Amino acid sequence: MVKNKANFKIKNKLSPLTIALLTVLTVYVIFMLALFLWAVITACKKYSGDYSSTDSSIANNIVGLPKQFYLFENISKLNEGFADFTLIEMAINTVLYSFGCSFFKVVVTCVVAYLCARYENWFSKIVYTAVIVTMIIPVVGNQAAEIQLANLLGLYNEIWGMWLMRANFLGMYFLVFYSVFKTMPKGYYEAAKIDGANDMQVMIKVALPLIKYTFLSIFLILFIEYWNDYLIPNLYLPAHKTLSLALYHQSTGQELNAQYKREMSRVPALMASVLVVTVPVIILFCIFSKRLMGNLSVGGLKG
Repeated sequence: MVKNKANFKIKNKLSPLTIALLTVLTVYVIFMLALFLWAVITACKKYSGDYSSTDSSIANNIVGLPKQFYLFENISKLNEGFADFTLIEMAINTVLYSFGCSFFKVVVTCVVAYLCARYENWFSKIVYTAVIVTMIIPVVGNQAAEIQLANLLGLYNEIWGMWLMRANFLGMYFLVFYSVFKTMPKGYYEAAKIDGANDMQVMIKVALPLIKYTFLSIFLILFIEYWNDYLIPNLYLPAHKTLSLALYHQSTGQELNAQYKREMSRVPALMASVLVVTVPVIILFCIFSKRLMGNLSVGGLKG
């Protein structure tokens, strides 16, 4: 009994480094939550007479609670403020772009990693080396040539074209899948072979179901990444505006209707657009947080 109490005290003893890290993380979390709370409150305000005032004798209500709920009116400006796109169209483009790019990226990466881990030969070693080399020595300065090639192949300005362009196995997630398949007991494969399964059936019915949670975790991470991406849609999808790209154009005053340009550039309308972009991701994370965080381990993902 005394020994258990001593072990309990040792385990619960906090070092100065741990206390410092907890303090920094606590301050960081409080700061981020305060910023998000301020964005929510500001998005609910009307600019004239609430957030700001033309009367110099009245102080600006920058951090206080809104005098009237004006959130939906600010969101409607995003729906009407762009010349060629509505809010629904931009949301559909965002979902198609994020889901398609994430799905094809994960599928191709997973299959190639499985083949390299399952069949060890000179070609699989070349593929593995290529992944390592591209991570150590990133390819830069190829954006213009890539856009020209995409235009030549008919992939430019097409959402399905972006799916194909993102369907590659390069990157860190190849190593994650590779390590999971490499540590998978070979007895599973041998048992399936004895039962008469061919190579395709072994992969689809044995290997892939065993790493479904790793697959889902990486898919969610990529989905959030593509959802927040505005640079690639700006370069490759000018005719398919996404929500993140709309927020970028709103903040810079580009491609806006003249009658809404001034109102959309104001802070309450911008914060309403920020909520439209971030709230779906927050909801998605809250739904799958247990599964996502459960598959995260130090240095990577676990199956």
